[in-house]
Amino acid sequence: MKHLKDLYLEHEQRITDYIPEIKHVDLWSEQIGFLAEEHFFKAPATFFAYRILNTEDQGDRIQQLRMQVEVYLYYETFADSSRGSKKQSTALAFLDLLTKINACFHATGGQTFYNMKRTGFNPVETGTANLLYVQRYECTVNDDSATILTIPTKFEEMEVEVGNAMPPNTEEGSCLYDKIN
Repeated sequence: MKHLKDLYLEHEQRITDYIPEIKHVDLWSEQIGFLAEEHFFKAPATFFAYRILNTEDQGDRIQQLRMQVEVYLYYETFADSSRGSKKQSTALAFLDLLTKINACFHATGGQTFYNMKRTGFNPVETGTANLLYVQRYECTVNDDSATILTIPTKFEEMEVEVGNAMPPNTEEGSCLYDKIN
């Protein structure tokens, strides 16, 4: 998909511009499950994953794609969100970030996508005290990546003769094709 890189960069830019508390933005590749093996990143962090949900051919090797965009928010905390906890406000700052992420994407469009809307939200088990949630969105993307192999042809001169011709007689003995024995 030709514009997937542009789509990711546009989404990354929205996070960077509007949520300075986010310290790291990347493509999702199960980083949280492999923290010891992965390269270090600062938290809070967001990760993007993309999937095609539906395609509609537009002709000329162009497709309109209905995409699912998953935005993961990873937040390192050992703070307790329970009432009366000394670090409750620290723990609840995570929820503020989820709200800001939704404000960046729900009911929006950009240079590479349009009609973006949130369709899901759920926690992801990390096996640690850290928090990981994913918000799912759908958006529409026009994909013309198949056109890169198309060679436009220009006809300088072309004559076409139009007439009223009768189809050939297909009676016995005058077939258009040889009979197969």
